[in-house]
Amino acid sequence: MEYWRGAKLGNWRGGRLITPLLHYSITPTLFSSWAVAWILVTWIGAAPAWAKPITLAYQTPTLSSNLPILAAVELGLFAAENLEVKTVFIQGGPTVMAALIGGDVDYVKVAGVPAARAIGQGAPVVIAGGFQPYIDYSLLGSKKINNLNDLKGKVVGVTGAGGIAEFATVEGLARKGLIRDRDYKILYGVGNSPARAHALEIEKIQASPFSFTEKLELERKGFPLLFDIGKVIPKFPFSVLLTSRRKAETAPEEITAFLRVMKRSMDLIKTDREKVLAMVLKKRTYEDPVIARKLIDQFSDLYSIAIGKEDIEALIASAKLEAEAKKLGGPEKFFLGPIVAKALGQAR
Repeated sequence: MEYWRGAKLGNWRGGRLITPLLHYSITPTLFSSWAVAWILVTWIGAAPAWAKPITLAYQTPTLSSNLPILAAVELGLFAAENLEVKTVFIQGGPTVMAALIGGDVDYVKVAGVPAARAIGQGAPVVIAGGFQPYIDYSLLGSKKINNLNDLKGKVVGVTGAGGIAEFATVEGLARKGLIRDRDYKILYGVGNSPARAHALEIEKIQASPFSFTEKLELERKGFPLLFDIGKVIPKFPFSVLLTSRRKAETAPEEITAFLRVMKRSMDLIKTDREKVLAMVLKKRTYEDPVIARKLIDQFSDLYSIAIGKEDIEALIASAKLEAEAKKLGGPEKFFLGPIVAKALGQAR
């Protein structure tokens, strides 16, 4: 893990890095070190502000999940706001939360339900803004399943208990009329996407949720699409941007600038898909231009930093945190509403 702490380089003041003064002087009896520094600035001119280093962590390595981040970094949008962003992949909810709380990272992009659950359980973190208000899961069946009715009495596999995949699957099926434990069973611990695809192949399970890009590959192999969960559960804060409460108290302007960049990146994906596609192909994130174009077309309108009280209430209900939210003071305590509104206004 790389540490990008301002304290190791100097002190932050007003978003500018003030480097330690040089501890030498021409005539010690006449000039203190601060006087020498003042003379140097007078002769040379004020030094340019250093880009503020920020570390942003993400948990899911898929392109659809991280496209606004990739575009902001590669197309210089962070640099334009004088932010030097380092991205890092961290696997596992507890690990990424520990990194955020410990100050090893400044922001994390995580699934909305676990984020709300962490806040409800007392973690000193807060939702800084939205990211993807669309559930990127589709339910695919084994090759012997032709429709949802064929799932009755069968097994649906997910990676683990309490995750967003389980919630999306159970809630999506419920809205389609299939109730857990009455119409089908959930099997935990099936594994990652390749493991779940193999489980479908050998009929260990009869259905499982997969992301958009995984869906494209599995459909090509003959696995049937049962339904797009995102269309059944519309406008749900699938993933959000999270920061520490310490950051929210000490650096609101930095958070505003960070969100402003993310908004501009999301707008660029929407309005200039060809530029974004060229960036993706140049970065070799996807070597197949057909799949890359399909992914950008699918998600170009599905990113947003906007998040409001109703979105937070949906997360609270999904995580069954009503009692905890009441103790904290309501949904408003879960997110930085005024900062999000400010960033949205400035990014127009």
